[in-house]
Amino acid sequence: MSTSPPGSGAKSFSLPTGPWIGFVAVLALFTVLIGIKGELGTFLSLGNLRVLLHEGTVPAVVALGMLLVLISGGIDLSVGATVALVTVVTMRVYTAMYTASGPSPTNSLVAIVAGVMAGGLCGLINGLLVTKLQLPPFVATLGMFGIARGVAVWLAARTTLPFPLGGTPEWVDTVGRVSLTNPGLWSLVLLAILTAVLLKLTVFGRHLYAVGSNESTARLCGVNVTRTKLLVYTLAGLLTGWAGVILFAHSNSGNPTLGEQLELDVITAVVIGGASLSGGRGTVVGAMLGVLILILIKNGVSLFNVPVEMQYVLIGALLIANVSLNRWRQKGSR
Repeated sequence: MSTSPPGSGAKSFSLPTGPWIGFVAVLALFTVLIGIKGELGTFLSLGNLRVLLHEGTVPAVVALGMLLVLISGGIDLSVGATVALVTVVTMRVYTAMYTASGPSPTNSLVAIVAGVMAGGLCGLINGLLVTKLQLPPFVATLGMFGIARGVAVWLAARTTLPFPLGGTPEWVDTVGRVSLTNPGLWSLVLLAILTAVLLKLTVFGRHLYAVGSNESTARLCGVNVTRTKLLVYTLAGLLTGWAGVILFAHSNSGNPTLGEQLELDVITAVVIGGASLSGGRGTVVGAMLGVLILILIKNGVSLFNVPVEMQYVLIGALLIANVSLNRWRQKGSR
């Protein structure tokens, strides 16, 4: 009898056609609508592409972590509050070091590490709540959502924290700039490649799909389910921490109100990209396409100058259509 864990075959890595269909449909829709209005040159311009990539960097990095969690059969509702906490922690650490020692590259490095570690700690606590206390992921991460947001507001003293006068480091201006050479954007590319390699070419990736496909069977096949889940949530927290550092540069502040509804946007994007809320399915390319679809919709609605509620209608309709298409394809394959 084979001892290979379930979900470890090639089908785990196949990309559903739904995300590609959704991307082409959304792009075609706004190309036609904005073309009718005479703003097609603006929509398809290099400048607008830079804006799209800039706006999509933070949710895309968070989506990489959310993808890992969803594949494992979990969910993370705390990411929006976590990125806000990361911006506050990063600013607090940077300001304290700047006040103590003046301008120094070390200030930025320590602040960045502190921010990423804050995100990783939130992820680790989520993992411990899910694995050690056996809490449902929905409950555990919803609790962390409240805790992280509350701690962020407390650390920021209920206000937005600016940089010390004359103390804005150069890297913040660089990462915050809308540009195709933005280091934050290229960090996303690197992280996406590493995540794809992790999922497709490592034992951990096979175990992750196995746990999400059938946790009991995976355990019988020798997979350490507790360790796998704990590592998944910690990795997701670290990725969210890095996204928080990028958002810190984009917003040029430590702001405890940032990241509102980010968790809903990211979960929607990853599911549109072909991941399953029941676990065991999902790809990096699909998740990135899902984020791009959402950013395209928001950008297109803005350029077309239609009521903002149309954005939510389009996203909801696309989500339902994509999940229905995947269900239909699964039934057909059986």
